[in-house]
Amino acid sequence: MNITKDNQWRDGKALERYMLIAPLLEGSLDPAKRLQMREGIASRNGISLRSLYRYEAAFKKEGFSGLKPAERLKQHSAKLPDNFKEILEQAVQLKREVPTRSVNQIIYILELEGWAPVGTLKRSTMQRHLYNAGFGQKQMQMYRDARNSSSKRFCKPHRMMLIQGDIKYGIKLPIGKNGAMVQTYLSSAIDDHSRYVLHSRFYDNQEESIVEDTFHKAILKAGKFDACYFDNGSQYIARQLRFSLSRLGITIRHAPVRSGKSKGYDKIFFM
Repeated sequence: MNITKDNQWRDGKALERYMLIAPLLEGSLDPAKRLQMREGIASRNGISLRSLYRYEAAFKKEGFSGLKPAERLKQHSAKLPDNFKEILEQAVQLKREVPTRSVNQIIYILELEGWAPVGTLKRSTMQRHLYNAGFGQKQMQMYRDARNSSSKRFCKPHRMMLIQGDIKYGIKLPIGKNGAMVQTYLSSAIDDHSRYVLHSRFYDNQEESIVEDTFHKAILKAGKFDACYFDNGSQYIARQLRFSLSRLGITIRHAPVRSGKSKGYDKIFFM
C-alpha cells in the first residue's frame, strides 16, 4: 500500500471511530446515560467498551488525528487477481442488492459464480476495498445506527449548539441552455436555537457539493458549531461531508426515517 492509499485508509478508520463515539461527546449527557449509550454502541458494533474508552480519550487529547491508526511501516498486501477491478464491481453490486451481506458471503458468491478461484480473495482485502468504495459493512451499520438513534424534535438551549441543514425545491428559472427552464433548490443552514439562517442559497442542482458549499460558507460566516442535524438524503451521508465535519470536531446527527416533524425549519424559512 503506497503512502497516499495508507493515508486514505487511516483517515477512513479515524472517521469510522469518530462516528462510533460521536453520540458520547454530547456535553449534556449524565454519566448513567452515557454509560448506557456506550454499552449499546459496543454491543451493536461488536467492539469492546475498552476500545470506546480509548477512542474517546484519544479524541479528547488529540482531536480527530488521535483516532487515526499508527502509520504502517511495512507493506504487506497480497497480489490481486488481474480482473480485480471487475471483481470489485460485482462485489459492490452484491452489496447494493442486499446491504446486510457480509464480506464472507460476497466472497463465497463471487467464487461460486467463477469470478475468482477459491481462496484467492482475502476477507481483509475485500473489506478494505468495499470500505473505500463506500460499502463497508461498518459504514452501512453506522448509517443504520445514526437513523435509529436520532432523537425526536427538540430545541437546543443555546446558539451554535446545533445547526440544521436541509434542501427544498425552489422555483423554475430560465437559466438553462437557450433559456430552458431549470429547477432550482434552496440549501440552508439554520441555527436550532435562534432559527437564525447562517447561510442559504439557491442552486441549479441538489448534489452533495451544494451542501458542502452551504456549510463551508456558514462556518466562514459564523464560526464552528457543536453539531449538525440532517435527514437521510444521499447529500447528507456523503463521505466527504462527514469527513470534513468530523475533522472539525462537529458531531453529525440524522433524523429518524419517516420523521418529518423533526425537520421543518427550512420549510418555515422558505414560506
